[in-house]
Amino acid sequence: MLITSSLPGEGKTTTAVNTAFSLAQTGASVVIVDADMRRPRLRSIFGVHEQLGLSSILSSSLSEDEILEMVSRDEASGLGILTSGPIPPNPAELIGSDQMSHLLSILQNHFDHVVIDSPPVSSFTDGVLISTMVDGVLLVVHGGKSSRHIVRRSKQLLQEVGAKIFGVVLNNTEVQSHDYYYYQRYYSEKYYGSQQPTA
Repeated sequence: MLITSSLPGEGKTTTAVNTAFSLAQTGASVVIVDADMRRPRLRSIFGVHEQLGLSSILSSSLSEDEILEMVSRDEASGLGILTSGPIPPNPAELIGSDQMSHLLSILQNHFDHVVIDSPPVSSFTDGVLISTMVDGVLLVVHGGKSSRHIVRRSKQLLQEVGAKIFGVVLNNTEVQSHDYYYYQRYYSEKYYGSQQPTA
């Protein structure tokens, strides 16, 4: 599962971590991957020291065992963590490589769930590229920050490459606000049809 957003600062990394925690609490084996090689955050969240990670794997030919050795473990939650590694000069090129597909295949063979945090889809192509390699996408939207136009554009970018959008997480929204009712109505009609009863 890819977790992304339209813009920076919408809460996608927090949502990715919380989603991974929730899945791990069911007893499933879960790995979370920091594919935001431009502004990585997982290593600071989990207190992981600077180390080899995703960029190291994608820029070299490693065996399956060598790849799995780069996945650290959070003792408190049991989560597997693959940090971004050193920031590369060409993140999108690495993300779009055959090595990325190969990595995801290996992780799927060893974990029940693979949760991926990527850069915002309207800013960089990385998230759009990853969306073609996963089962589905969770789009995080900041109710007070994301315009309707930018959310529509992000949805369009994902759908144009055949990505399946599992759902939308709406952050920082007043229940009584205009935006909340707009998003609620918009996604209800798009994903569940226009026959939903209205309040």
